[in-house]
Amino acid sequence: MAHKKVILAIDDNVQQLSEYKNMLSSNYDLRVVKSASEAIAFLNREIADIVLLDIEMPNISGFEFLDDIKKIPSYLNVPILIVSGNSDQEFMQKAKNSKAVNTFTKPVNPDKLIDAINKALSATT
Repeated sequence: MAHKKVILAIDDNVQQLSEYKNMLSSNYDLRVVKSASEAIAFLNREIADIVLLDIEMPNISGFEFLDDIKKIPSYLNVPILIVSGNSDQEFMQKAKNSKAVNTFTKPVNPDKLIDAINKALSATT
């Protein structure tokens, strides 16, 4: 039996995490956390194959998290997809210029997200 790829979803919105579970749990090993600090704790003990990242979170923003995760050698090549409710043009440009491989605006189209996840995962294998 094939090993399911681990997706770490980081979002302070419980409804969004629930949507990820509905979209992704059947094909991936989905792990969810509600903050960047919880994500860092997770990444210090486990490996994720890909990260879905909300940007606007309390305490540590997604952009700060992006900078932090890319300092961890084992995560230099782990794809990160930004999924945010912010569609402001300046924000979207900052997201596109970040170390993320793709950016989505909420509500995200499940088929497009799954397609982007599969493409990102196949690019790293």
